[in-house]
Amino acid sequence: MKTNLLAIIVLTLTISYQLTAVSNDTTIKKDLTALKTDQPPTIDGVLDDTCWQDAPQATGFTDERTEKPAKNQSVGRLVYTDTAIYVGLYLYDDMPDKIVARQTKDQTRFQGEDWVSFSLDPFHTHQFADRNFFMANALGTKFAHLATGRAEKSEWIGLWKAAAQIVEDGWVVEMEIPWQMLDYPDTTEPVRMGINVDRFQQRTGERSWWCNLGVNEFRENDGHWVDVLPPPRQRELKFLPYLVGGYSEQETTDSAYTARAGADLRYEVTPQLRLIGTANPDFDNIEQAVEGIDFSYGERYVPDRRPFFSEGGNVYNVGQLFYSRRIEDMDGGLKLFGKLGKNTSVGTLGTYHKNNQNFILSASQSLTATSKIGAAFLSHHKQGNPSNNVGSVSGNARRGRFSVFSDLTQSWADESDGRTGGIGLRYNGRLIQLTSRAFFVDPDFVNNLGYQPFTGYRGVNLTTMFKNEWREGIVRSLTLFAHTDAANTYDGEVFSRDIRLSSQLLTHSDYSVSVFWNGGQFKEFSDSLFSISLGARATDRFNNFSVSYDWGEQAGEPFYSISGNLNLRAYGFTAGLTSQVQWHFERRYQQILTLTYDFSPALSLGSRLIWQAEGINTYFVLRRSGYAGTDFFIILGDPNALEFKQRLVAKVIRAF
Repeated sequence: MKTNLLAIIVLTLTISYQLTAVSNDTTIKKDLTALKTDQPPTIDGVLDDTCWQDAPQATGFTDERTEKPAKNQSVGRLVYTDTAIYVGLYLYDDMPDKIVARQTKDQTRFQGEDWVSFSLDPFHTHQFADRNFFMANALGTKFAHLATGRAEKSEWIGLWKAAAQIVEDGWVVEMEIPWQMLDYPDTTEPVRMGINVDRFQQRTGERSWWCNLGVNEFRENDGHWVDVLPPPRQRELKFLPYLVGGYSEQETTDSAYTARAGADLRYEVTPQLRLIGTANPDFDNIEQAVEGIDFSYGERYVPDRRPFFSEGGNVYNVGQLFYSRRIEDMDGGLKLFGKLGKNTSVGTLGTYHKNNQNFILSASQSLTATSKIGAAFLSHHKQGNPSNNVGSVSGNARRGRFSVFSDLTQSWADESDGRTGGIGLRYNGRLIQLTSRAFFVDPDFVNNLGYQPFTGYRGVNLTTMFKNEWREGIVRSLTLFAHTDAANTYDGEVFSRDIRLSSQLLTHSDYSVSVFWNGGQFKEFSDSLFSISLGARATDRFNNFSVSYDWGEQAGEPFYSISGNLNLRAYGFTAGLTSQVQWHFERRYQQILTLTYDFSPALSLGSRLIWQAEGINTYFVLRRSGYAGTDFFIILGDPNALEFKQRLVAKVIRAF
């Protein structure tokens, strides 16, 4: 019997509201009084400017894992003007010669090296969706994550500065963050904003916070920036046209010479509401993720790298309800997203193509620092097919280390009115995390814009994870993971009985060992698969090696697979090789080789070769991208074809 729709909606909202009613507000113990200066610092990585001498200091950093004072302390300073926020950070290190700094390209996540991050929550909601953070390493390379999520083009993210240098007792960072790149309250009175500083030390694995959020990052424990008066926000209009031209082999008699143009537009309707438009977007020249060859009973999930769909990603984060790769092509699209109020976020997305049109509306309301509710509506129209509409409500709330979450989705497609939903409970401990969930997916649930490999089942699952870290000794970290679920079809037959067990050990000498077992039953098949992986320089993204071996039985057939990864960087060259050979029903293989030479952080020559049973494809690209000014690409081949394609195109992008 189908669960009553109204009852589930009421349950979803009631559970979130009830935990809101008992949710406690953690007392913030650390404040910084806002200091406005008329003499902003020079961003050079030296804290000798006059404004730093009287600036309030953020001191007393805590190790997030041990909850004790960090062995190597840090000191933060913060001032502002009517145009920018200035951050000065002194990061003490008793072994400065062992500070690790490798990444030289801006807007690339740091991995396996020292970094520091300044975070700002202008609306003081303590929700991740409203959080901005600005990171830098000891080379002054920078990475910014803005509250709504922005594309990689520097003019669209915002032109902010960072400078760093290693000194005799640690390293120093200065940042300049323009107000104009932020969303913040439109006010004439001083306000309170959430702030924090966290730091990662690669040598020891220690992550330390000014206001300790703990390993689960409970954001209600952020510090406060008190009595800050942000300047009036100026609305901006930005235009990003592109032009592509070149030669491409054709299977028809059409001309092989091609030319096309398009543009993106960005306009701030209000200081907190942003409109993004695209006309004739160029998806052909974006290198998409490669689908793996690992066996799967259902459709594999493959990430989407197209900037139009990632822009505003925090607002459109509706989980598996929206799988943007379902939209293969479009002639134009519009997105409107941002805030309608301090605690209310909204986003709409629409795409148009002569054969299909799509529309998404999502909204969320923060109830407290630890709870919120959300709703979404999706509509898909394809020529010759029935319309498909989907509505969803969800809620989550946390009190202390316990949280509850629930969701319900209803679809309408022709005469179908299927539903899917679930309710779960989670414990977020310092060493152990536990999650349990009950769920169902009706047989007639249809979402043509979502990722739903199977329908017609219901059941429960339980997930347990243990993780601990040690700052000294041989072992650096140990992770143990267990997951089990039991689901039946609506006819009472077995759908799945799944058990997954894994462990990962990382040493301070940067070696890793992982062991995995997956067993159980899927419909009429019994599975049992073992895996062991070994890695060297495991946390170094540029120079590392790993090998894995899998064996067992899946879908009633013996399964064997061997795979490996090798990454090397030297003299400006970065090379990566991923190789996998699999024996299961038939022999399959996939080799992916990437090679990049960096002329500068902005200019590089890259290539990717994919060799698999379906064919061999390779392409080369000379690119200048990710920085202010004109971007250009010269591409030989097709980055997403199955086999090499005789194709040479040039693409130019200019922001106005």
